Amino acid sequence: MSDAQVRTHAEPPEAVSARLAAIVASSDDAIVSKTLDGIVRTWNPAAERLFGYAAAEIIGQSITKIIPQDRLSEETEILRRVMRGERVDHFETLRRRKDGTLVDISLTVSPVKDPAGRIIGASKIARDISERKRSRAEVDRLLLLAQAEIEERKKAEERVRELNQDLEARVRTRTADLEAFSYTIAHDLRAPLRAIHRFSDLLLEDYAERLDDEGRDYLTRLAGGAARMDRLIADLLDFSRVARARSEPRPVNLDEIMEDVRDSLAPEILEKKAKLVVLNGIPHLRADKVLLTQVLRNLVGNAIKFVSAGTIPEVKVSAEARAPYVRLLIQDNGIGISPEHHQRIFQLFERLHGTDAYPGTGVGLAIVKKAAERMNGRVGLESQIGRGSRFWVDVPVESR
Repeated sequence: MSDAQVRTHAEPPEAVSARLAAIVASSDDAIVSKTLDGIVRTWNPAAERLFGYAAAEIIGQSITKIIPQDRLSEETEILRRVMRGERVDHFETLRRRKDGTLVDISLTVSPVKDPAGRIIGASKIARDISERKRSRAEVDRLLLLAQAEIEERKKAEERVRELNQDLEARVRTRTADLEAFSYTIAHDLRAPLRAIHRFSDLLLEDYAERLDDEGRDYLTRLAGGAARMDRLIADLLDFSRVARARSEPRPVNLDEIMEDVRDSLAPEILEKKAKLVVLNGIPHLRADKVLLTQVLRNLVGNAIKFVSAGTIPEVKVSAEARAPYVRLLIQDNGIGISPEHHQRIFQLFERLHGTDAYPGTGVGLAIVKKAAERMNGRVGLESQIGRGSRFWVDVPVESR
């Protein structure tokens, strides 16, 4: 299409001007034009609402009428850039209303040119960002407080690890100290968890719709940290309860225990379509039902969780007599464990994989080991990387 044809079908200049004037008049943003020496030429209704001056009061006046004294240098610099043909985008500053109050605004300033292309003035678009800045300041304050709580939690966890390393060296003679320590830490960690929950709730209730992507990311991290802490506290309390439990061996029905285990792990089994098989021929067994259920729930749960992506978990539970014990065997088709880690993984807080790949707290197998010890039993495993694992738990045939 030729230039002549384009001009033929184009709107008349008067129509274009009228359309632009209507857009400026209906805009929610203050739109102002001024000369290069700062004299206001146009002032739309949104500018009247934002700054309090009617168009008749401000047109022909200097734009400095709405600029605080300590911000005048900004106007000089903006005009200098405009005269060079530059555009100023999203410049955040303060301006003074007619009633003397200050308002936070975001400015976008562009050169205005005549038909010959000479710069003859500037157009400004001003947006009130007061509420956004107040919300951002409040969110920043809450996030700083929450971050401080998270840092305290990290320090507490690190302290737990440091003290645990020292206690493990003396675990045989200081078992009681370790148990009391774990119980105390579990309760102490509730304080930062409550704070994280409190601040997360505040953000969710009052500011979720006002947050930008970064704010929502912070909120997601807070919620994730709180969930992980909740799991850690629950596992530590389980560990403490198991460590202090008095074993009461009685004849137990392994089929009934496995039904309880299957019920408690039903969501995980359903999600991963796991196959859980309990082989027949279980020897006579005396054990503490609560502790044994805890052991099997943790081991079967791990067997379902620690599989390669796309693999359907297959778990087999069986038992065999190994006087004076009955050995329970939990065989899986998971990712396997390198032999050098076979002892380490039963220690408190020990993890071989990041939480992104396999969520957990590093407490589950420590609970298994402690529960077996409370029943005067023992635990171990046979495993290699990529070939699955077979955990075993020896439970005495008769109580000692």
